[in-house]
Amino acid sequence: MGIFIKNPETERKARELARLRGESLTAVIDAALDKALEAEPPVVRKAKTIEEMIAATEQFRRKVGLDKVELNVTKADFDALWEEDELDIGAKPLDRG
Repeated sequence: MGIFIKNPETERKARELARLRGESLTAVIDAALDKALEAEPPVVRKAKTIEEMIAATEQFRRKVGLDKVELNVTKADFDALWEEDELDIGAKPLDRG
């Protein structure tokens, strides 16, 4: 894949450096980019806190209008989606002995 350099002065500099070093345009551009990347400070991304995630979710809900939608969904509705019966709270544990 090629790169099109629109700035004539930038292209001139790249060609001049390639000529002086006896290298290809690709080699001098690659070396220059390596050097520039090494000089960049590392990007440290801290993990989002639960509070930040909740705030981002609420901001999204407001932005798209979901904060105005009222859902009247029960546990039974969710259980029906998964085709699971409600738990029998009175059930005894299995005897594994």
